[in-house]
Amino acid sequence: GAGFLWHQDATAYATDDLATRHVSALVAVDASTVENGALQIAPAAHDRGILPNDKGVIRPDVADSLRVEYVLAQPGDIVLFDSFLPHKSDTNTTDGWRRSAYLTFNKASEGDFHAAYYAKKALLMQKGTISINDDFAGNIVDDP
Repeated sequence: GAGFLWHQDATAYATDDLATRHVSALVAVDASTVENGALQIAPAAHDRGILPNDKGVIRPDVADSLRVEYVLAQPGDIVLFDSFLPHKSDTNTTDGWRRSAYLTFNKASEGDFHAAYYAKKALLMQKGTISINDDFAGNIVDDP
């Protein structure tokens, strides 16, 4: 599968319409390796606020300055990260899977944004994109 370009989830979720901050939980279904496009993060960059970006994709000059670490996970591992943490993943170049489930949580005091988020996402999908940010690095494949 395709990867995702450098981005921060805050640019998709933290808007006037949605929560100001959230935490995502990645639950590894399969092992994540360098070869199959494991999550890459920029440690400690979450405290820099929203980085300069174009449609949610961190600008290349900024991305090139980030210190990068791979998050190698085994099935059942849970990885928690803040919505301001820059992250990306590369294309899976193996014959195997790299499946992960992502669960996202915002502060209860801000309300329930589940319906609003998926309504926004549904509108974008009708326009032919799968991501609120313009960060998907692959091609969308329609069912035959």
